[in-house]
Amino acid sequence: MAIEFQTEAYQFQVTSTQVTLLRNRIHSGYINLTTSVLISLIVWLRRDMHRALRLRRVSAAAARPRWRATRSSSSSAARALLSLPARSSFLQNSRRNAPIQLVTRSFTSIVEHPAPQLTDKQRESVVALLKARCNALYDDNEAYVAPNEALPLWLHDVQTLQRQYESPQLNEEVAHAYESGVAIASKQRQFELATQLTQQMQELGFRPTERIRQYLIRNVALQLISGSKRTSLQDLREILKDVTDDKWQREIMSVVEREERPLQLKTDKEFALFHERLITGIEAQLDEYEHSLGAQNAKELKLKRSTVPYNEALRVYADNGVKFSRMLQLMVTRDLVVDVETYEALLLGARWNEIPATLSQLLDSKMVEELTSSASTTASGHVHTLWVNAMKAIVYSSTERFNSLSASVYKRHVDQLRKVFMFVDKQLSSAFPKFNYASATQYDEVYTMRAKAAAACGLIAPVKRILDEYIERAPLSTEDKPVLSKAPFLAAMEIFPWSLMDVLMLSREFALARAESRDVATSPRVVEMRMMYERIMRKLTKAQQTIDEIKRKKNAEDVTLDENDLRELLGQQSRANQIIEQESRRATTVERRLNNARVLKANQLLIKEYLKRADKTVDYVLSKLLDAGFDVENDLDVSVKLMEQYMKAARRLDRRLTQRQKHASLHMMQRVFKQVNAVSRAVQSGGLDMQDPETKDKLTKFFEHAVCTAVRFWREEETDALVRQQQRLLGTKQLAPREYDQLIFQRVTSLDVRGAHSLLQEMHNAGMKPSQEAIHRIALGLLHQRHASPNGEAYNTVDTEEDDGEEEAEESEEQSTSPEEALDYELSAMLNVSDREAIEQELGLSEALKLEGDDKLSAQSAAAARSLLLGSDAPVTIEDLIGFLQDWYNLYGVEPLGKTVVPVLAQLLDANNLPEFRRLLQILESMEGGLTPATQLWLEKRLEQLGGKTLDDFRL
Repeated sequence: MAIEFQTEAYQFQVTSTQVTLLRNRIHSGYINLTTSVLISLIVWLRRDMHRALRLRRVSAAAARPRWRATRSSSSSAARALLSLPARSSFLQNSRRNAPIQLVTRSFTSIVEHPAPQLTDKQRESVVALLKARCNALYDDNEAYVAPNEALPLWLHDVQTLQRQYESPQLNEEVAHAYESGVAIASKQRQFELATQLTQQMQELGFRPTERIRQYLIRNVALQLISGSKRTSLQDLREILKDVTDDKWQREIMSVVEREERPLQLKTDKEFALFHERLITGIEAQLDEYEHSLGAQNAKELKLKRSTVPYNEALRVYADNGVKFSRMLQLMVTRDLVVDVETYEALLLGARWNEIPATLSQLLDSKMVEELTSSASTTASGHVHTLWVNAMKAIVYSSTERFNSLSASVYKRHVDQLRKVFMFVDKQLSSAFPKFNYASATQYDEVYTMRAKAAAACGLIAPVKRILDEYIERAPLSTEDKPVLSKAPFLAAMEIFPWSLMDVLMLSREFALARAESRDVATSPRVVEMRMMYERIMRKLTKAQQTIDEIKRKKNAEDVTLDENDLRELLGQQSRANQIIEQESRRATTVERRLNNARVLKANQLLIKEYLKRADKTVDYVLSKLLDAGFDVENDLDVSVKLMEQYMKAARRLDRRLTQRQKHASLHMMQRVFKQVNAVSRAVQSGGLDMQDPETKDKLTKFFEHAVCTAVRFWREEETDALVRQQQRLLGTKQLAPREYDQLIFQRVTSLDVRGAHSLLQEMHNAGMKPSQEAIHRIALGLLHQRHASPNGEAYNTVDTEEDDGEEEAEESEEQSTSPEEALDYELSAMLNVSDREAIEQELGLSEALKLEGDDKLSAQSAAAARSLLLGSDAPVTIEDLIGFLQDWYNLYGVEPLGKTVVPVLAQLLDANNLPEFRRLLQILESMEGGLTPATQLWLEKRLEQLGGKTLDDFRL
């Protein structure tokens, strides 16, 4: 509070805390005032003190105006949130304690006083100006100003405000303005503008806030990621310079194959290069931050600095897959003081045994006691983040190890991760028992991640326990009913694919032990094989007995054999030996097939049992969801989530299961069709509003997952049936782009390039842009077909009449056969039947693989006619393929992938077809991004091997 009064010669500004000092100076004679002036002073003091108290109460009740609270009407409301960066309590404290340049006035009075405060009107004017300057940074704003123009305007406006007002409030508002400016620039990926705003702020004498430091550190990673997915030619040369010639082809093809993938899925060398640049950039930001503090030594630096930038650096490391050891190295090198946010970042970056080790360090500290004893929103946020990050680390550990199609799955690894989850979940539950979260959202997110982590480890009992606990401890509404979300229940359904993961880990010895059971022994296929084996063994035994009898006669002393008898016995012995040799081979073959059939049958029974257990778990989750008040039958979110789990099981596990003679496709397709029929009935009964766009989107997603599941399980007939059902329910022939990709993949793997091309034409007729993968698959299918067929001729799959006649003649000749020939025929017929197909027929699931209302025959004939019509102009020759790539680029701008182009270029060079090679090279270089860096590097090396040629030798 300040009181101004004026005498004949002096102008004073007196605060309430200086009244005593002023009175003492008056009595001491330092200031000579008349009685009237002194009385006026006392009256003025009383009146202004009461007015100040009233104003303080009013201002406390009113919301403090903030220039970044709203955005001008010319911008969308959603973008207004960009100017509202979250500010935690510790950030506010850091700003409050941060040194801000204050401008003070000089008075003739010997009494010192702080700089004047801005009036409400002045403050509103400053806020309006700074807010307008921030809004002009939005690139969708009508008043948008380009960065090169915005920077001078910012500089001019801030300098004008500094000259016009001298107040700490101005400095605070300007700092907030720059903070929001950096936030806007960062979220629009204008990284250079964010850096320049920070530099301008420092040049004007303002210290960047901690939030700005966080943005700059985060921008290091964003700038690296937001660039081209393709590694530059210069970088490729650098990372492959030490690769030997015998390994170079494999290395460059690996780069070509992954060129368009995200950084995490690129080669190890490319990912390591990204990490190297990320670490260098973040270290530079931390060095600049420490330099800005102006500390003279390490001790002073430790006192001045905040942990916020360092924790942000650790979070960026964790988000981008930097190794946990490198995160610890940053902490040791910088001699960091650990706080709860440090542990949050470390938990997010930890993997496997690093997770319980980090958690144990946290639990041994006093932070847990501080968090549990506090009822603040900040403490709730920290507990929520600790839970979520720890569970995320477990999910990431599972995903990185078990979701890879090439990595082997070992039971010891699964058991190890399960132990990690059990330890972490138990320790956190004990540390924060029945914790009261600040919001229901935090509560839901914690239990969602707990259920997801338990499901990622394949732990059925913990999933059930977590759901029970979620329902029991849920916050209550005003009507005393628990406030529940679907998210934890949907996350719990992710446990379904683990039923097949458990089957994958079963050994062959386990299957052989299971094959001793009665249900395997009574299998029709096993019985048939055993009977055939016993017939062969009886024949083998009879032949062996014949030989033994001949030997006995030859060696008998009381019997004299003449030459004819001896010759006959030797002939019988020779025929018996031939029978033994022949039947021994048959017995070995049949025995091997018998054991194979027994293992297949045992595996089918095991798959059935494990999937039934998974079904029971899903039913348990659905029952809990139903008890929570959700409409499970007509809820598409549940159906989409369940179908997504079927799809994940197909994509991740089918190939690995098949390699181990564990065929789950029929069991899984039964579940897919059951779910599709349930959704179809809901649509036809009116349970789903088909006029609602959101419902249609969910239904499209549902069928998208179903089609992908059928494709990945290699079930062509079922795939076509699902497509027909989708078209019938949605009332449209058009499919989703991803479904077209899957169908093209299916056609190409069946070497039906014409059918794949007809699907591409369907997309074109519907105005849909095909994906690069669709173009790639058709191109690769054509190349494979040309390579497999002589002279590039297409396959002939039509049986001729002459072939039919020959078969009939063969059948007539086989009508009169001997017992030996009959046995051979039966054995051949039995062995020609696939054990897998025979045992799958025993499952009796053919009726379950039918969709209600499906007209298979008419649909197949229509599809064949459409394929014949639209696929007639499919590429056949290599010249057609080059034109095919050019046409789709001209139509939709779909440039071919490097992995598409390299095989075509290689085939042209192998065939010495230089004119077409030159043509393709010219087409690629005319495309934007057509000749990718990896393709160019491969091409340079290949041309060098062909006689030291260069690309310039083939350019026009």
